[in-house]
Amino acid sequence: MATSTVVVTREDLKILGLSDGGPPETDPQQIENEFFKTLQHHKADAVVLDLTAPQGQGVAAILKIRRGSAVPIIVICGPGDRLMPEYRQAGAIACMTPPIDLMRLTALLKPSAAGSDATADANLGAAEGPNRAEVIEFSGFVLRPKEKLLIGPDGSEMTLSAVESRVLRHLAGTPGVVWPATAIAEGIDRDALGDADPIVAPVVARLRRKLTKLGGPEGERLIRTEIGGYMVAAEAVPAWPAAIAAGSS
Repeated sequence: MATSTVVVTREDLKILGLSDGGPPETDPQQIENEFFKTLQHHKADAVVLDLTAPQGQGVAAILKIRRGSAVPIIVICGPGDRLMPEYRQAGAIACMTPPIDLMRLTALLKPSAAGSDATADANLGAAEGPNRAEVIEFSGFVLRPKEKLLIGPDGSEMTLSAVESRVLRHLAGTPGVVWPATAIAEGIDRDALGDADPIVAPVVARLRRKLTKLGGPEGERLIRTEIGGYMVAAEAVPAWPAAIAAGSS
């Protein structure tokens, strides 16, 4: 049976429950180094970021984690936390409010056994939960992942392949976040080995052509190649923050 390793941390990146019996570490850089060392050593499947007692550094913490790892981030925060949309834009895949719904948390962490497409989605950090966005809007485009449909600024429509839809949903859902080609390749092909670019580059190229056909030069520039991977240079508006707020009221 597949299992998941989850690292629980606070916004200062101190890992809850991790102690060697010595004096607590206070140097921020050492704390950050220990955090990423733990992620790598345990091959963490997800990070749960506890923001129930925020000190105003939640977004910065998510950005730090995202710069150093493609691991999915789940934020735990208060129901009245107005920064939920900013947590999502910074790179969190979901926000949850106490008491934690164990079934929903499990759904976010556990890859589906229904087929390779679902497994790939989970590897991309896009696990299906009950409040997963059905629509993502970015720079005048609308992506409907379940229908594999991309709608341009003028209302023109184009069908995407399953792989194209997964990749675009992930990139557009985390605007401004640079995702390594290796992380994207694992989502396309779990057994992908070696150089990831030959796997990822053709998918990105096809998406750029389709974005260009629907949106012209502006569409072509939406997916950028950056040092370390790919990103969507747009502000995405997924539907999930409103759904989360409604579910926690």
